[in-house]
Amino acid sequence: MSEIRNVAVLSHSGAGKTSLVEAMLYRAGAINHPGSVEDGTTVSDVTPEEKRRKISIYSTIHPFEWKGSAFNIIDTPGYADFVGEIRGAQAAADGVLVLVSAVSGVAVGTERVWTSSQERELNSIFVINKMDRENADFFRTMSSIEDSLPGNMAAIQVPIGQAEDFRGIVDLIDMVAYTWPEGEPVKGPVPEEVEGLAREYRERLIEAIVETDDDLMMAYLEDQELDNELVKQAFYAAVRANALQPVLMTSALKHMGIAQLLDFMNEGVRGVEHHRPLRVERGELPPLGGDGPFVARVFKTVIDPYLGKVSMMRVLTGALKAGDALRDNSQDTDVRTAHLYVPKGKDLSEVKLLGPGMIGAITKADAVRTGDTLAAPGLDVVLSGIRFPQPVMALALTPKSRTDEDKLSDALGKLLEADPTLQLVRDPDTSETVLWGMGHVHLEVATGVLSERFGVNVDTAPPKISYRETISTGGDARYRHKKQTGGAGQFAEVAMRVEPLERNSGEQFEWSVVGGTIPTNFQSSCEKGFRASLAKGPLGFRVVDVKAMVYDGKDHPVDSKDVAFQIAAGEAFREASANAKPVLLEPIALLKVRVPDRFTGDVISDLNGRRGRILGMDSEGSVSVISGHVPMSEVQNYSADLRSMTGGRGAFSLTFDRYDAAPQQIAQRVMAEAEAAEAS
Repeated sequence: MSEIRNVAVLSHSGAGKTSLVEAMLYRAGAINHPGSVEDGTTVSDVTPEEKRRKISIYSTIHPFEWKGSAFNIIDTPGYADFVGEIRGAQAAADGVLVLVSAVSGVAVGTERVWTSSQERELNSIFVINKMDRENADFFRTMSSIEDSLPGNMAAIQVPIGQAEDFRGIVDLIDMVAYTWPEGEPVKGPVPEEVEGLAREYRERLIEAIVETDDDLMMAYLEDQELDNELVKQAFYAAVRANALQPVLMTSALKHMGIAQLLDFMNEGVRGVEHHRPLRVERGELPPLGGDGPFVARVFKTVIDPYLGKVSMMRVLTGALKAGDALRDNSQDTDVRTAHLYVPKGKDLSEVKLLGPGMIGAITKADAVRTGDTLAAPGLDVVLSGIRFPQPVMALALTPKSRTDEDKLSDALGKLLEADPTLQLVRDPDTSETVLWGMGHVHLEVATGVLSERFGVNVDTAPPKISYRETISTGGDARYRHKKQTGGAGQFAEVAMRVEPLERNSGEQFEWSVVGGTIPTNFQSSCEKGFRASLAKGPLGFRVVDVKAMVYDGKDHPVDSKDVAFQIAAGEAFREASANAKPVLLEPIALLKVRVPDRFTGDVISDLNGRRGRILGMDSEGSVSVISGHVPMSEVQNYSADLRSMTGGRGAFSLTFDRYDAAPQQIAQRVMAEAEAAEAS
């Protein structure tokens, strides 16, 4: 167990995660030839969509061995829309490599993955990549890391040359240099040209280390000579505890610094027995170790065209053999484990046993969901689920053909199982199937998967806003339904009064007929007619928050029947509502926007322009959280707008709050558009 290292590679899109993983696999001998993102030949990006876009969309696990350690490197997407894949990888990892481009420095995606990794108390290591690129600058990038991100960062390497002249690194722990004259690293003394720089940065490193160790701090303050072995022990202990975040450097494309990074990860990544955080919702988790009962958490679900549903798990304690009984405590169901696998890129390799710390998979466990706790029978423990953000953007899906319509429901079910950040809503008011996701690219990829993987083609459009209507005053109407067809006819007359109710009170029906002008056996018929007519009021939308009272009417001893009174009551309600000053109601969302302080003025001004009402603003250090009520019609494309306004540094949540009366000019436009759509 102590030899396993589970490491997620995180960064802003474009920092070189996939290229770094490719270089590590090649350096460790796990692949024979390094692939290229540009050529679409990497072991991480294998789907047609990833190759076409030249970005990672799905997290992938890549095992290899290096000097006695068994690594599981998890390559993750950098694009913010695919945050679900990132959160799952963080749940499986013990440590993270946070990549920063030596050309562009800390970007918004770096800030996000850094924050989420620190919230999860993950052992974090910085890697400045692309050191060989034009305009690469280690010192500028180091300043960007220290200025932008909270933590205790310290460089443990300095470069020999920069940009096109990058030719080596100095290891500040052992004060030795590595150069790559012919591809393979050559170890040697620190060159004179960087000796002063190396000593300056080593002194900074020593200061950062002694701050994490009381004994070393006392010796340092008393000007005692520090034992280098004790310094190294304190250094690695501080890194594994995430009390210090080391900064290394690489050129993934030229494979420079890769072996040194792997050597460092052997000591610098905490062992799987120290995996955290592990918050428990129910029961008690056994100590992490090899002898306890089996416990694992599912961190990712894949729908494979041949194997079906694949549940990826991180084993926390105990061992699982093929064929062992297993229980999904989150779903309270038994699970069959006829076959066990370990993931290797896009492939699965069958194994007979999964031990503590391993990343494995089971197939065809239909009840198992991402985030579930799997445990040995009789052990009642449930870990807190993986926290995924709520989706913020939606598309309405319409199948292109009858065949697509027949397959759509099953395909969407599989799509949602594989991606917990997608949500499906079937809107009863608009009769639309609405798919919610994290942004435009996320939804575009999801609909592409429906077509390419499941053979379901759909048309997409912004979802219709679910408007409603109510009345603002009382109204009265009498309606007579009379139909003669040669035989028995239909007759019913209903007098109805309507009045408004408070918002969210629902719809009420009252029977106030006296004197038997309508026999009581037609009471239920009148109520059915009233409730059926709620679907479309005088403005053309669903009617809410009204009370209808039938107080008079007439019947016919032969021609009065159930259907006649349903029709009469429905028409009486429509006419009474039309006489009661109907008003259009629009859905209002509670919007919470989280942005750096410098963007608050722009965001508030923009929300005011969207007819928003600001509720308040809370400060979280250098970040502000702005809350407001905004009409749903004004924020359908807010994800892209906020990203543009804040350079990608803004985030928001969107939840339905209530219905409210729409302004007259908005109501007129909405009704005109609805009439035009119905006419077409």
